[in-house]
Amino acid sequence: MGTATLVSAGLQGIMGAFSANAKADQMAAQEAAGAYKNTLSIARTRIMNEYKQRAYQRQVDRVRQQMVENFKAANSSWQTEQARLQEQFLGFSDKRQALIKQLMQAEGYAAATETYGRSADRAIALATAAQFGNSEARLALTEQSAMKQSTRNMGKIGGQAYAADMRAYGSVIEGPIPEMAETAYQGSGFNYGLNSALAIGSGVIQGAKLGAQIDYG
Repeated sequence: MGTATLVSAGLQGIMGAFSANAKADQMAAQEAAGAYKNTLSIARTRIMNEYKQRAYQRQVDRVRQQMVENFKAANSSWQTEQARLQEQFLGFSDKRQALIKQLMQAEGYAAATETYGRSADRAIALATAAQFGNSEARLALTEQSAMKQSTRNMGKIGGQAYAADMRAYGSVIEGPIPEMAETAYQGSGFNYGLNSALAIGSGVIQGAKLGAQIDYG
C-alpha cells in the first residue's frame, strides 16, 4: 500500500470518525430529549396526582360536614317527635282526669242522695263504673298505639339519616387512582459511552476499508 493509499485511508478514517461523532451527538441529543420528556411526564403526573388527592380531601371534608348536617336534621326531627308525643300524652292525661272526675261526681251524687240502696240506682252506679272502665281501656289502647306510632316515626327518622350518611360516604369510599407517568426507556451512561466508542471505531474501520478500495480501484 503506497503513501497515497495511507493518506486516503487516514482521511476516510477521519471522515468516518466525524460521521461517528455526528451520530454520537445525535444519540446524545435524543437521550437528552428523552430525559427531558420523561422529566416533564413525571412532573406532570405528580402534579395531577397531588391535585386529585387535594380534590379528594375536599370531598371528604364535604362528606364529613354533610354527616354533621344529617345528624343535626335527624336530632331536630327526634326532638320534634318527642315533643309531639309528650303533648299527645298530656292530652291523654287530661282525658283520664276528666274520666276520674266524672266517676267521682257520679259516686258522690249517689252517696249524697243515699240511692245505692235502691236497685235501680245501684244499676246506674255500676253502669257509670263500667263506662269509666271502658273509657279507661280505650284510652290505654290509644296510648299504646301512640307509643307504637312514635317508635315507627323515630325509626323512620333514623333510617333516613343513615341512608343520607351512606349516600354521602359512598362518594368517597374509593380514593383517587394514581396516574402512572409515561416514560421512554433510556440507556445508562455506561451504555451510551460504549455505544459512542463503538460507533467511532466502526467509522474509522469503514473509512479505512473505503480508502483501500479507492486506492486499489
